[in-house]
Amino acid sequence: MKLRYRLAFLVIFLILLIIVGYFDTQNLQFITNDFWFASGFLLLILMSLIDQPFFSTDANVFMNGTAGLSLILIERSSRDFWWFGFLFWCLWLLITSFILMWFKANKPDSIKTFRGFIEKINREIGKPEALFSSFFLWGAIRQFGLGSKQIEPLFAFWAVFIILNMPSIARAIDKFFDRILNPVNQKLDIGSLFRVSDPRVLEIKLNKECPNKIVGQYFIFQTGKEELIGEGIVIDDRIIAGNRIAKIASTIITDRWNYIALNPEKISFSIKKDVENVSDVDIPISVVDIGSTMSSISFVVHPDFPLHKGEIVWTLNSDNVRVYFQITVATIVDQNSIEGSNVKCVLVTANQIGIWQEKEMKFKQYAWVPPAGFVIYLVRTDLNADKEIPDGKTQVGNIPNSGFPILADVGELVTHNTAIIGVTGSGKSYLAFHLIESYLEKRIKVFILDVTREYYLYLHKYNPTPLISVNDVKTWYEGESPLGIYQFATSTNYPDTTSQFVDEIFKILKKAVLKPGVTIPARLCVVFEEAHALIPEFTQVANKGDSDFVNATSRTILQGRKYGMGSLIVTQRTANVTKTILNQCNTIIALRSFDKTGLDFLSNYMGTEYAHAISTLPTYDAIIVGKASSCQTPVIFSIPDFSNRWNNEEET
Repeated sequence: MKLRYRLAFLVIFLILLIIVGYFDTQNLQFITNDFWFASGFLLLILMSLIDQPFFSTDANVFMNGTAGLSLILIERSSRDFWWFGFLFWCLWLLITSFILMWFKANKPDSIKTFRGFIEKINREIGKPEALFSSFFLWGAIRQFGLGSKQIEPLFAFWAVFIILNMPSIARAIDKFFDRILNPVNQKLDIGSLFRVSDPRVLEIKLNKECPNKIVGQYFIFQTGKEELIGEGIVIDDRIIAGNRIAKIASTIITDRWNYIALNPEKISFSIKKDVENVSDVDIPISVVDIGSTMSSISFVVHPDFPLHKGEIVWTLNSDNVRVYFQITVATIVDQNSIEGSNVKCVLVTANQIGIWQEKEMKFKQYAWVPPAGFVIYLVRTDLNADKEIPDGKTQVGNIPNSGFPILADVGELVTHNTAIIGVTGSGKSYLAFHLIESYLEKRIKVFILDVTREYYLYLHKYNPTPLISVNDVKTWYEGESPLGIYQFATSTNYPDTTSQFVDEIFKILKKAVLKPGVTIPARLCVVFEEAHALIPEFTQVANKGDSDFVNATSRTILQGRKYGMGSLIVTQRTANVTKTILNQCNTIIALRSFDKTGLDFLSNYMGTEYAHAISTLPTYDAIIVGKASSCQTPVIFSIPDFSNRWNNEEET
């Protein structure tokens, strides 16, 4: 029962005791003269203020024994057998409790078994309801007689007081007054501490009064004196070994935190009523766990919790700033729980993508490990809806199930070369169309070497110029048309024809005068559609001489950057494309792919976790990594559905 209610009970029952005494004696002299009143008053004091909330130690027993000095109020002529029995009772408590306290202070490891036996006896016979109830009833019977009318109201008083101080009834009264006096901010004690499984994570056993759905709820924990110990969020709730166990991740820790170790049985847990439910925004799912590094975090979640690869979680760093991570790996593991029982959990690894920079709409790396035990939230808030994209950027997609856009720097996509890799039907051609349109909007000319003969259909609104031969290149470049397309209608050797066209374009661009310290911006992008046919790996060429043509194209691409020339490589298989050019692609966009050689190649760019994820990516999902990306690390993103953006809706 709360302190304010115990004080009210003390005052009410003391007044009631005086009224009953006055009714029996017709005066107030009993307050200073009668033993039954002294023992009754001690019963009220000790049970209302000390025993009910705090009684447990040898010191409490010793103090109760000293209160037996009230026996001296009995005149010598009335000190009968019962008086000496009560005196022995008090002396036993005084002597044995003092000896027990001495042993604990000086010889804590001696005669533990015998000490424990005596302690159990003393804690039962030294309770106020045992000792002072006996005093009170004996004193009343001795003074008024067992069958007298005066004894009945005193006995009724004693019975009511003892009943109302029973723990279960006291809790019920406490809750009743809370409902009456605090209808808005009512707190319900719904569990008890089971263990501290992590410096910031508490496990509690929930009682039957706890609501069914509490994950995401804020809890408060308090001392017996209603002092705040801390606050936390429920991150797990399940039945283990017949007990309902909830995990609470601490969000606030006060200077009373050590109370958890000193008096665990006295902690009360209740749902905080005056805050919004955090599950209405981002969802708390776990805490930073063992195995976390500067580049990734590890955490465990309930196996029934629906997480997906590519989703974003966040936690706070030591500066109270959000650091975002992307889920890449999940493994089912066993975790120890109650009395050695094992429970199934999912061990999740999430790679850091960084701190979100709102103005620039990009992520910046955080160079340290987030604090262990800090709460991890699953992103469910659309933070960036209808945001204006910064100049010079293009949006290539969004991080799954979040409002975070993935942007790419248009100029760097061109000058530092870009590759789009993915099997047929994964969405790579649609993404290529989108990037080409972004180039054209920034007045960057685009020349497409198109084996598929599809680009003209999809991009016809830009009035592309069809090039028939190499001789048409100069006329097109110096003209108004921003888009030129060659479809290999008359070519008999793709690598040879590719080399000729690329060389011709480069001759025009390198006429520009280079100035020290001045970088020429992106001017032209060469798109290699079905690049494995145009610039094949040396082991994949159809004719011996094709290797020379591929080498010539590679040299031109390598030199093109300083003149504002770059490339967009679009291919199904990296294994069949010359690595001389692929290795110069500072931005890689990988869609679903299966060939081992390609995955091994990509693992050098993005790490094994992301490379292994490529084979299971759904259609229109991709991984981007490189200089042009708005994220400094690899990141999974979803490409918008472009199927209705162009007139021709055939998927490529």
